[in-house]
Amino acid sequence: MHPAAGPVSHALIGHDLAILALDDSYAALLGDSDVALVGRSALDTLHPDDRSAGAALLQRVWREGQTVSATLRHQRAQGGPVWVNVYVSRIGPAGGAHGGQLAVTCRPLPDGAGQPSTVEAQWQMARLLLQAIDGGKRAFGESLIGNPATELLLLTYVAEAEARTVRAGDLATRIAVSWPLAQRWLIALDDAGFVECELPGPIEPHSPVRLTPRALAMIEAIFGALVAVIQGSLVPA
Repeated sequence: MHPAAGPVSHALIGHDLAILALDDSYAALLGDSDVALVGRSALDTLHPDDRSAGAALLQRVWREGQTVSATLRHQRAQGGPVWVNVYVSRIGPAGGAHGGQLAVTCRPLPDGAGQPSTVEAQWQMARLLLQAIDGGKRAFGESLIGNPATELLLLTYVAEAEARTVRAGDLATRIAVSWPLAQRWLIALDDAGFVECELPGPIEPHSPVRLTPRALAMIEAIFGALVAVIQGSLVPA
C-alpha cells in the first residue's frame, strides 16, 4: 500500500451511484463545489478509462456488503487526473428505496517527484514507531512497553494515511490483545473524542473505525514537529 499525499476525504453515495454528500476536502480534490457535485454520478468523477472498474467496484460493495479498496484516478473538473486510494463500505441494507448508502474514504497518492512529502514522512514515522513498539514488547514484555491506546491510535492513523478502513477486530488482532480489552480501549477513545465508528451502534469486531478530525490534527501536529526536528538535525556531507 502506498502512503497517501493529501487530506483524507469522505463522501456518501446512493444506490443509484449518485453523490449524496461530500466534505470540503473531497470537493477540493475534484476541483469543484459540493453544490455542483451532489446529485452527479460518482462515476462521472473518475477518469474515463477507470469508470468501468469503478462501476464494478461499487456494485460489488452493494451486492456483497464487503469493504473494498482500490487505486483509481479521479478526473478533476479543471486539470488532469489524480491517482487516489479509495476504500468503499456499505452502510445499511442493500435493498429498497432507502436501502443504505456507500461510504467512500479517499486520499490522493504522491506523484513520486522530489523529496518525500510531509504526509509521507509522518506516515513513515508512525510505521517506525509501531515497529519499535513491537520490538520493545518482544524484548521487555507487554507490561513494560505495551500501551493499547497508543497502538490503536497509531494503527488507525496509518490506515487513514493509506486511505484504508480498518475494522475494530483487526486492530485487536494486530496489537495481540483480547477483543473485550480492545473494545474497552476503543470505547474509552471514542468517549474521549479520538476515534469514531463509521457504522451506527456499539463498537463490534466488524465495525470500521477511524480517527476523529481532532485526533488526526493532534497526531499530525506531533509527527510534524518530530519530522521537523529530524530534518533539521541532518548535516550536509
